[in-house]
Amino acid sequence: MNIVELLESTASRLPNKPALHFRGSSINYRDLLDSVYSHAAGLKEHGVKNGTKVALMMTNRPEYIITYFAVLANGGTVVPINPTFKEKETSYIINNSESELLVMEELTRPVIENAKSEFKYIREIFYYGTEENLPFMEWHGLSSKSKISHAVPLPSDSVAQIIYTSGTTGHPKGAMITHDNLNWMSIAAAVTNQLSSKDRVLCVLPLFHAYAKLQGFLSPISHGAAIYLEERFHPVDTLEKLANEKITVFLGVPTMYALFLRNPKINEHDFSHLRIAGCGGASLPAEILQKANQSLGVDIGEGYGLTESTVMLMTTPRDLPKKIKSVGMPLPGVELKIVDPEGMETAPHQVGEIIFRGPNMMKGYYKKPDETENTIKDGWLYTGDLAYYDEEGYHFIVDRKKDMIIRGGFNIYPRELEEVLYEHPDILECSVIGRPDEIFGEKTVAYINKKTPNLTEEEVKAYCAGKLAEYKVPDFVCFIEEIPKSGTGKILKTVLKERDRKTIQS
Repeated sequence: MNIVELLESTASRLPNKPALHFRGSSINYRDLLDSVYSHAAGLKEHGVKNGTKVALMMTNRPEYIITYFAVLANGGTVVPINPTFKEKETSYIINNSESELLVMEELTRPVIENAKSEFKYIREIFYYGTEENLPFMEWHGLSSKSKISHAVPLPSDSVAQIIYTSGTTGHPKGAMITHDNLNWMSIAAAVTNQLSSKDRVLCVLPLFHAYAKLQGFLSPISHGAAIYLEERFHPVDTLEKLANEKITVFLGVPTMYALFLRNPKINEHDFSHLRIAGCGGASLPAEILQKANQSLGVDIGEGYGLTESTVMLMTTPRDLPKKIKSVGMPLPGVELKIVDPEGMETAPHQVGEIIFRGPNMMKGYYKKPDETENTIKDGWLYTGDLAYYDEEGYHFIVDRKKDMIIRGGFNIYPRELEEVLYEHPDILECSVIGRPDEIFGEKTVAYINKKTPNLTEEEVKAYCAGKLAEYKVPDFVCFIEEIPKSGTGKILKTVLKERDRKTIQS
C-alpha cells in the first residue's frame, strides 16, 4: 500500500482532530490531507509520477510534511537532504539519486544558487521563503485548484524514500526504503509506544533524518496523535514546551538529554503528563540516563536501529523492566541474530555482529549493487555493529565495526572529512577519530601531519566549515609529526585512539 493511505485513513476517522501544531497555529487531519491532495495535483502537473525522484531540503515545518506526502501520493520518491549541507554534499546526493525536482527553503538558498550549475537531472526548483523575484518557482504555486482524489496504488516494493547514509566508502549510500517498510514500521512503532489519538508528540528531531520521519510524524499519524513540530532543538525552550503543552511522547538523542540536565530549572517544571521518553541515534551514558529519568519522572527507553532497518530493530517492551545500557529486544516480526566471523550464532555474553531480516529491511542501496551484495547476504542484512545478549534476551551494543562517529545523533564518516582535509595544500597526512564526550556522545578529532609550520587549528576548522555541514567540522585538531601506520602503510586508528585517550587523561 501507499504510505499516504495511513494519512487518508486517519483523516477519514478523525477529520477534525488537530494533526499539526506549529508556531501557535494548528491544522486538523482533514485540512492536512486536503493540502496534500492539492500539492500532489500541482506536482503531478510538473511531471511527478511513479518513480520520479524529488529532493527535499527543508527544515522542520508543516510544508515539509505536506510536500513529503504529496510526492508519495503521486508514486514519486522523496530524497531528503540535510538543509545545512554545503555545495559538494548537496550536489552529490542530488546527482547520485537522479532527482528531477528540488524543493528548498530560504536557509538553503545560498548553497543551491552556488551548486545548481552542477545539477545533472534537476528540471525545476521550488522555493519556500519570504524573498521575492528569485530564479525559482514559489512553493505555494505548487498548490493546484484541482486535487487528486486519493494516493495512487503502488506495488509493495515501490521505493518511498532514498535516505543517504555513510558506509564503507567516502561517499554516502542511498538506502532504498519502500512503502511497505514504512507502513510496517509506522504501525510497529505506534504499537510499541502504545500511541493513541489522545497523545501529544513533540518532534524536535530534524525531519530529514529517518528517525524523525518515523517517530516524528509517520507513526503518530497512523494513530491520529497530535504532533507538535518545532524548527530546532533548544534545551530551555524544549523543556518549557514539554511542560506547557502537556506533551505525552518525546523522542530524542543523547545530546538532548545531556543538555536538559544542564538547565538548573529543569526540576521546576511539571512533566507528570509525559508517559514515554525515548532515546536513539547513539548510546545514552548510564549517569545521564539515571539523572534524566529522575528529573523527567519517566523511564527513558533506549532502542537500536539503523537507516537500513527503517530505523528500529530493538527496544525494551513497555511491560518489561529496562536494563541500564541495554537496547532491549528485537521487535516482534523481526528475526535478529548475533553471529561470529564465521556466521555462527553466538552464546549469551559472547560478542558478535548483529544481522537481521524482516519487513523493515531496506530494498538495497540505490545504484550500488556491489555494496548491496556486501551488506545483504542470503537474505540477512549485516549491520557491522557488534553486540551481545544476556540470558534474558536483553541486547547490549559494544562497538561498531565501521569507523562511524556518532556526534549528537548525527552520523559522521571519518573518510569523508579526511578527503576534505587532504584537499588542503598544507596538509600532508591526516586521520579522523571519535573522542568520547558527555554531551554529544562523541566528538571528532582530526590528527594532522602538516607540510608547513604555520598552519593553525583555526585555519583547519574554517577550511572545513566552508566545505562541510557544521556538525562535521572537527571539534579538535591535533598536529602530529607522523601518523601511526602498519607495515603495509595502513593508518592504525586503534593506535591513534589509544594515544588520544592518554592525552585527555594527562
